[in-house]
Amino acid sequence: KYFQKIRHLEVQILGDGKGDAIALGERDCSVQRRHQKVVEVAPAPNISPTIRDQICDAAIAIGRTANYENAGTVEFLVDADADRFYFIEVNPRIQVEHTVTEAITGLDLVALQLQISAGKTLDDLGLCEPPATNGYAIQCRINMETPGKKGMFKPTGGTINIFEPPSGPGIRVDTFGYAGYKTSTRYDSL
Repeated sequence: KYFQKIRHLEVQILGDGKGDAIALGERDCSVQRRHQKVVEVAPAPNISPTIRDQICDAAIAIGRTANYENAGTVEFLVDADADRFYFIEVNPRIQVEHTVTEAITGLDLVALQLQISAGKTLDDLGLCEPPATNGYAIQCRINMETPGKKGMFKPTGGTINIFEPPSGPGIRVDTFGYAGYKTSTRYDSL
């Protein structure tokens, strides 16, 4: 099916493996390069409350039906013109973009995963209802690319000469980069 205007939204879920699951809100991962997410925003801006409720309800239903245990991500495509959504996949693991969900919910998803793995239920963790969200969070990733022929950019490696991470209130930097770090082209360009 062809979509004129498409958005890639994903819902963070937690399941306790005992039939209960909750949605911790959605993220907009529509800004991508070479099928890699570059910008993630939570909660997703400019979506209708109806779509927000429907994708969260669908994610919860998938988690409960699968008797899902731990953190996972249920991904959807949203047809922005028709206000309809389509299921893509479930990633049965925590993803790098989980940090924007942590920022708006105040939850530590890694710690919650460990507690669920140790046998705690969502009820034990006080997560009978989805937590309220506060504000917005944005995660950005940097691509290392070199301009090629005809304006095309291709992944490249190199050495980071200067590294000055952002700082200030509400800023979180998750990186292994530093001045002098050598990057590789063996993976993607992020």
